Amino acid sequence: MNISDENGVRIAHVGIDEALGRDWRKEQPDADLVRVKDPDITGWQPLREAGFTVKPGWITWLAPACASQEDFLMRMSRRSRRGARSSADALAERGVALASRSPLDSAQMDEFLTVYEAHVATLRNGVPFARRFRERLLDRPEDYFMVRAEDADGNLIGACLCEIDATMSIVRVRFTALGTGERDGNLARSLYLTAFQETRERGHRWVSLGSDPSTYGHLVQPGLFVFKSRFGLFPVPLKLLQPNAHPVQAADEADLVLRLSALSDPSLHIAYDADAPTGHATDVAWLTEDAQQDPAPVVPLHLEVLSRDAEVDTNSYRAGFLRRTTLRVIDA
Repeated sequence: MNISDENGVRIAHVGIDEALGRDWRKEQPDADLVRVKDPDITGWQPLREAGFTVKPGWITWLAPACASQEDFLMRMSRRSRRGARSSADALAERGVALASRSPLDSAQMDEFLTVYEAHVATLRNGVPFARRFRERLLDRPEDYFMVRAEDADGNLIGACLCEIDATMSIVRVRFTALGTGERDGNLARSLYLTAFQETRERGHRWVSLGSDPSTYGHLVQPGLFVFKSRFGLFPVPLKLLQPNAHPVQAADEADLVLRLSALSDPSLHIAYDADAPTGHATDVAWLTEDAQQDPAPVVPLHLEVLSRDAEVDTNSYRAGFLRRTTLRVIDA
């Protein structure tokens, strides 16, 4: 067993034999959770029976770009659709202008990072990933565009940085920055819808609101899951779309959460469903097809809600792309 501190969460890394051979709740190691990385699929069911949740390490949020903005709005929940329209009206009244800029250059990038890093500093366990990728992004400026929001005085108040994957016909929103006072969702909705319109105009089939860890309650929070699922997107294990991504992101993992002290209550796991196929599906040929409706789920997923409260309401986390939603009560 090797215990590491990963952005405030203590993780005990073990192999599958050790995971199954110890009573972790009785032993109570100095860890928030126990993790088996990339367990062989033959071990999924024994791990589940031992209390572990088998899940992709990271997921990517995806949706068809649709033929028009109005068509995409119809994918969204009624509340999100109403919010998107009222957000656009509110921004227009303030004189906020949204526009796409490309290719990416260092001046744009650094202006973005100023707003981005101030935003990330306000987040629990926020990590400024965009700063780490600055040089890599600027090495391929033609593969990116930025949607900028400027107030009536021309000041940058928010932006999203989008990556073009022409091979898969996907435009991914990689990073989002929202200025102080702009974090109520209004500006984010308009930034994303503007990016999706740019995607259509460039002739690409798919849009993505980026990739997240499959645990909501640490680096990302449950509210982000709610926002993206109601915004008309569905999650796909990142490894199916980007098998050559960073090993941490492209790996599966089996987690046993021992305590919630370093996580939010509730927290969420996007997990492989118990009825998952006996082998990983890697055929993403559907990405090249007419993207006007969702494909059948490549790998069935379910949502696990973790809480100390056995009566926590799980209804707000339900989504049509999930096979089921379950509650796991964590005593510590």
